[in-house]
Amino acid sequence: MSLRAATGAALCAALLLTASCGGGARKPPRATLGTQASGVASETEIRLEDLPVTRLPLHRVPTPNAESPSLGAADAKVVVQLWSDFECPFCADVNPALTEMLRVYAGKVRLVWHDYPLPFHAHARLAANAGREAYAQGGAKAFWKFHDAIYSERSPKLTVEGLSRFASEAGLDQARFREALSTQRHDAEIERDFALGNALGVEGTPAFLVNDYFFVGAVPFEILSVVVERALSDAGA
Repeated sequence: MSLRAATGAALCAALLLTASCGGGARKPPRATLGTQASGVASETEIRLEDLPVTRLPLHRVPTPNAESPSLGAADAKVVVQLWSDFECPFCADVNPALTEMLRVYAGKVRLVWHDYPLPFHAHARLAANAGREAYAQGGAKAFWKFHDAIYSERSPKLTVEGLSRFASEAGLDQARFREALSTQRHDAEIERDFALGNALGVEGTPAFLVNDYFFVGAVPFEILSVVVERALSDAGA
C-alpha cells in the first residue's frame, strides 16, 4: 500500500472510531457519496463512501432560524448545524476544526449552534442556559465570545461562579445573567434543540448536519472538509 493510500485509510478510520460523548451513537447506514471534491488541496483522497455519513431526506432537515446562534455568511450554500454540549471534552476538541472550516470556506459555509446538554453531564444544562443568555443579551457576537472563553480552557468550571466569569469576559450584565441561570430562563429553547437532535438520531456530541449529511464525532478538519466539499458540489458552488 502506498503512503498516500495508507494515510487516506487512516483518516477514514478516524471518523469510524472517533470519540463522542453519549455512549456511542447508532452507526448510520453508509451513503454512497463518491470521492473528495477538488476545492481543498490534500495529500490524501478520502472516500466518503467509507465513512459513516448518512444523507437524510430533505424533509427531515431542520431549517435554522434566528433563535440559533450562527457564524458565517447568512446566504452560504452550506449550513453546518452542530449539536453540542459545553461540558463535552470532544466538543472542545473539534472546535479547532470548525474554526479552520470557517476560515477556509469563508462566505461559503455557515455554522449553526444547537444545544444538546447530555443528562449525565452535571453542569451541561446550566452552561447551555448561560450560552443562551449570552445570545439573548448580545447576539451572536456575545454568544461566540462566551463559547470561545469556555473552550479555551481544558477543564472549564461550569458552576454559577465559573460561568459568571466567562460571562464577564463576554461583557454580559451580571445581574441579568445570574437571574437567567437561577430561573433556567432558556430551558424551552434548549428543549427545542434537544428534540430536533433526537429526531435526527443524535445520541452523542458533537453531532453534525452538513446540509443533509449527518454524522457524529470529533472529526479532524481533513474529514470535515470532505463532507463540506460534497455539500458544496451538490449545491453547485
